[in-house]
Amino acid sequence: MSKPSQQGALPLKKPVAQAPGTPGILGELQSEVSVEAAPLLQFIARHAAAIMVLLGLFVAVVVGAGVWQWYASTRDAEAQSNFARLLLQQQGAARVNALENFAATAPDSVRLAALMELGLAALAEKDAARASAAFARVAALDKDKPLGVAAALADAQTLMQAGRGAEALAVLEPLENTVPEYMRVQVRGLIALGALQAGNAERAVKAYEDLLAGAQGEDAEYYRFCIRQIKAGAAK
Repeated sequence: MSKPSQQGALPLKKPVAQAPGTPGILGELQSEVSVEAAPLLQFIARHAAAIMVLLGLFVAVVVGAGVWQWYASTRDAEAQSNFARLLLQQQGAARVNALENFAATAPDSVRLAALMELGLAALAEKDAARASAAFARVAALDKDKPLGVAAALADAQTLMQAGRGAEALAVLEPLENTVPEYMRVQVRGLIALGALQAGNAERAVKAYEDLLAGAQGEDAEYYRFCIRQIKAGAAK
């Protein structure tokens, strides 16, 4: 699984607000419009103060929204810069700790990438607990999407490496019938291994039988061999 690429800083977008017109413009308009429009201008003239207040509130709302977007973009750009710096400067256990702290407050634009990096860094440090927790968070936040599925598979593999086959099986079972068809071979292969590690020979056989149903040639022979071996072991 490749590491997420470092993301460049987003350009800052500052809001540009136009000031509303002033009541003095009404006189100029009144000399230029037709008689049919005069009642409308008279209404505007009578309620000019209230209209100016409403326009002022509208502009304030628009400017406020623009300022918030600018602030969010600035914060994202800063977070992306900090994330890139962290990846370049930190190594080993310090990298794991720094990524864990960063991911806790990172904005959405970089959170998933930070959590995936945290999982990979924890794996490199043989910290299965933190690696599994990070991958599980990505799987939950990006559920049923490609990155979420990849994270769930990484979580299951991490759990199996730690000898926690039953937990890995619990992660994998919901994926079997929801992942795209081209990924089911991988998922069922992991289910078989997780079931064997958990001591569930019956589930392992079922996974290999499902794999055998769509296999040919050497793959089919391998699955038949696995089924025979598991059944022979269970019969002893």
